[in-house]
Amino acid sequence: MWFCERIHDLKIEELVINFLPSWWYKNHGIEYGRKMYFDPDYRLQMYLNMEEIYYKRFGKDTGTGCSNPKPTVIQPDFDNTFYQCMLGLEVQYPVDQYPMGIGALTEEQIVGLEVPENLWEVYPYTEVYSQVEYMNRKLGLSVPPMMKTRGILNEAIQICSTDFYGYLLDEDYEEERTKVMEFVSGVIRQQIFRNCELNPDFMHIMMNCTCAVAGAPAYKREVFQYDRGLYDYCLNQGRKIGLHHCGKFDNFVNIYGEMDRLQYIEIGHESSIRPVLDQFKNAHIQYIMSTNLLSFGTAAQIRQKVGEILEETKGDWGRFSIQAPDMDASIPDENVFALIDSLKL
Repeated sequence: MWFCERIHDLKIEELVINFLPSWWYKNHGIEYGRKMYFDPDYRLQMYLNMEEIYYKRFGKDTGTGCSNPKPTVIQPDFDNTFYQCMLGLEVQYPVDQYPMGIGALTEEQIVGLEVPENLWEVYPYTEVYSQVEYMNRKLGLSVPPMMKTRGILNEAIQICSTDFYGYLLDEDYEEERTKVMEFVSGVIRQQIFRNCELNPDFMHIMMNCTCAVAGAPAYKREVFQYDRGLYDYCLNQGRKIGLHHCGKFDNFVNIYGEMDRLQYIEIGHESSIRPVLDQFKNAHIQYIMSTNLLSFGTAAQIRQKVGEILEETKGDWGRFSIQAPDMDASIPDENVFALIDSLKL
């Protein structure tokens, strides 16, 4: 999700808008595919085109976006497939979607997992590094290459398939689930260390999209200890740490409440916001809008929903933001305008 339009000067801290590759492809013929990830010149040109398209289609009338975007280093974001690439699984690159990993590790491969000594020497991180260095030379910049950090259960599911949910519940798979989660947490620790070498202000975001699917009891029993280990590691190293939990957060508030120094938390659209604001008084909270509402609701319904959100978060707007991710071609333009306009000062 590398193209995000960040909008400020609102009642709240920020609104973040992201369009899916399918939106760009169906509406404007912009192809993702292999070129978007392996051709840095193509990716930069598409980024500039996207900025121009956003400004003409939405920004000019709402006072957002940039009418004259400047070239910058856009590093390749392999999204959910970094681990599949690293472990040699098949990855496909559709023209209208993010990369897709195919296949899963066998039990024999799981037992053999080892954390590399230096991820910058391992594909696809070698690809990221070389492309960023190339763009820096071309543009005369010094943007540091960064490793995309993700989440322990998320990546376990990616490399083991949804069978890993069963591993969490079946005692016969204790060795496999332990090996996978120790491997992923070890990779993430190295990612954090390497990123902080280049940018001491880097914040690790625990990407826990799959935790709501596993359920709070299974997460607390089998996964939380690994997340807690990363949390403690960041605090002990003086590093920032946040959380992305795009599912319903209500049953997880007390679990994550033990991590009282989280600085950033994203919660799904079904979540109650006020309990999170009250529990994590030092964290910035970001609410993820319902893509279903944006796709099939009316502009009036969106304004009503935003009004309800503003009422619930009153008094904390300075540490609250909204994200509208994964918008596809089914979302009417008037709904995008309604979302932006309803948050204006």
